[in-house]
Amino acid sequence: MYYKQIVVNWKEFQIPDHLPRLNDIDLNIDFIVTITGPRRAGKTYFCFQLMQKLLGQGVPRENMFYINFEDNRLLGASADDLEKILEYFLELSEISKKQKMYFFLDEIQTVENWDAWVRKIYDTRKDIQLIVTGSSSKLLSREISTKLRGRMINREIMPLSFKEMLLWNKVSYNLKTIAYSKEKIAVKKVFSKYLVDGGYPAILINKSIPKETILQGYYDSMILKDIVERHNIEDVKKLKSLAQLLFQSVSSEMSYTKLANKLLFIGFKTSKSTIIEHIAYFEDAYLFFQNMKYEYAVAKQIGSIKKVYCIDNGLLNSISFKFSEDTGKLLENAVFLELRRKNKQVYYHRGKYECDFIIVAKNKVESVIQVTAKLSEENEEREVRGLLEALDAYKLNEGTILTEDQEEIRTINKKKIYITPIWKWLISA
Repeated sequence: MYYKQIVVNWKEFQIPDHLPRLNDIDLNIDFIVTITGPRRAGKTYFCFQLMQKLLGQGVPRENMFYINFEDNRLLGASADDLEKILEYFLELSEISKKQKMYFFLDEIQTVENWDAWVRKIYDTRKDIQLIVTGSSSKLLSREISTKLRGRMINREIMPLSFKEMLLWNKVSYNLKTIAYSKEKIAVKKVFSKYLVDGGYPAILINKSIPKETILQGYYDSMILKDIVERHNIEDVKKLKSLAQLLFQSVSSEMSYTKLANKLLFIGFKTSKSTIIEHIAYFEDAYLFFQNMKYEYAVAKQIGSIKKVYCIDNGLLNSISFKFSEDTGKLLENAVFLELRRKNKQVYYHRGKYECDFIIVAKNKVESVIQVTAKLSEENEEREVRGLLEALDAYKLNEGTILTEDQEEIRTINKKKIYITPIWKWLISA
């Protein structure tokens, strides 16, 4: 291993300027900080943002260390290598004893026995604050909980939110007056592009590279590095065929049995248990998310049919051809992602009718949301009835219908319905 070279390279590294993310985390806490999210969503630059914040607070540059474990020099790294790197950092740095040291360990899930080493440092070195990132949601569950339960606090970094997209495009607005202002035109123009292209930072920054090329590369890395290599998948074609079926199913109900039958139809014999296992791998890699039907009984929730969503609209459009033509599905996917960014506990309602999103807090339904591109004569009865059925089922007096651009307030059956443009809802919360 090139321990000394890695440390020296970091000492010579200029922390880059960054476009701001609307995320923050207090590093002056007695917890290990974990930063999780999909590949290329901005975890590394969020680390740089935190470093710049520390510099502004008077922490010396010499007290910080960053290392990315996808560096080719660190392939096959283990906890022993982490120990050696720490030794060389302490030897080669002029560390201020008045301040903590801050260790940023990027894509740590590639390091063997990393969690044992992290726990040891947490328990024995109170002068070191650890910040670890990973492209695996399991960083928070199976792989970390047994050794680090109660010792960590997490921040999830997703592709850019619409608010961040406006910030990066330098589009300002006043929420109180936007409906009557020329600012609305600029905001809606950014939203139209955001809805189709998604929020991966590189799409906005790298204008010279086709977005499809960038996003296809991200997808390939998720499949090959985060799933195939990580879980020793042998039949890659079957895995990719399942992924294609899930792309086609975004915002729709799905069942594992139907997915197995569709795979069989195209030549892949697959058990229901394998389908469930592989979808769990997709979720672990932040490619897809399952949303459960809301049931008061947990056992019914687990066994119910699910709806599926994708990490990013741009990725969805790049991998699943012609998806950009279905505005309603793109809008619904964007709403789900925003609810996840806000750490909402989300389900959907299915009775005689359907309501897209049921938001639960402290075991109680607090709000319901229906999403449609446009309320029209063809769909208005179905969409409104779905919302009203959910309001009655969960004893709520008001709900929201999010559309592409309609805005009004209606009262139906003594229930208040707020019809709101999705772009406005995205910047209101």
